[in-house]
Amino acid sequence: MNSIITSIHGKVISGKQVGRTIGFPTANLSILSDFPSLPHGVYGVIVNWEGTTFPGIMNIGIRPTFNDNPEVSYEVHILDFHKNIYHEKIHVDICFHVRNERFFKDISELVKQIHNDITYVRKRFSLTNESNQNTNNFVSA
Repeated sequence: MNSIITSIHGKVISGKQVGRTIGFPTANLSILSDFPSLPHGVYGVIVNWEGTTFPGIMNIGIRPTFNDNPEVSYEVHILDFHKNIYHEKIHVDICFHVRNERFFKDISELVKQIHNDITYVRKRFSLTNESNQNTNNFVSA
């Protein structure tokens, strides 16, 4: 069973569009609630948008591999989700820690790790279907 560590609310804003270029589009958040007191890293999350929940993976940190901004960013990759939600408000329940944020020597190493992270998150949420079908009826465990 997955419990909730903390929750945040945010508005989806434009980022640098790097995630989509490497196959993992993210919803970059402007946080509207209290900032979470969590270590930089990757987390398994449940996203609520317009009353529907979706599993996802979130990075909280400074993106050391890209070294492009010293400010902490909050980026959510919603699994099997293909909608434009720019300027929308979403609620994110942070359920479990996946790993600490770290520097990768190149983008291919980062992409490989993200695939591993997503596999881990799917297992933790008991989502073994790797297809691109939307999980609109997802209910957190």
